[in-house]
Amino acid sequence: MSGRTFWLTLLAAVATTVAITSAAWVFLIQPVQQAVRAGNALRKEFVERLQFTPQITANNAAIFAQNTPTLELVTVRREALIRHRFEESWLHSKKTFEVESPFTVRAGFFLREPFSVNVLRGGKIAEIRLPAAKLLSVEAGDLRILRDEDGLWNKLTAEDREKAIRTLTTTAKREFLQTDILAAAKTEAEDRIREIAQAIGCEAVFLDGGPAAHD
Repeated sequence: MSGRTFWLTLLAAVATTVAITSAAWVFLIQPVQQAVRAGNALRKEFVERLQFTPQITANNAAIFAQNTPTLELVTVRREALIRHRFEESWLHSKKTFEVESPFTVRAGFFLREPFSVNVLRGGKIAEIRLPAAKLLSVEAGDLRILRDEDGLWNKLTAEDREKAIRTLTTTAKREFLQTDILAAAKTEAEDRIREIAQAIGCEAVFLDGGPAAHD
């Protein structure tokens, strides 16, 4: 092999190596690094805005474990006046107990349940899986007794009254669940997360995390 041929062959080999290395950087290494940087930026935004860290992965490789100093993420609060009426007749003698109370309900997510973000290669898309939206609490305000009437020989008991008050809370939960509150909680969470993703130049894509829970 002549000297000229040797140097041409060597230059070609070097050029090929440089091209392969550059391609590997552009198509393999750099996109993963961009995903990792985006994952770090997302964690910072989650902590600042929502005070917790979801599980964050870059191209399905773990970056941050889920860290939840707070147990719940409340996204919707609503109030309603709930009323319950208890009546019972015995031998044509009717007793009646009717109560009402304002209730405040909080809906959102239990943060001990899986809440994950997977940043795809390039760091421009984040796949989000939310836990199911749930009622987090149902709290009664001041109780008002509207009717407390004994029958002639069918008397109200302490157990009757206690049962009616417990049923009032059950009724409140049922009535709230018949509204769109869980869907609203999910939508509000998605809107907040979209804002977080947009803040770092990323698009949030929500994957199916299962139906809203009614328990």
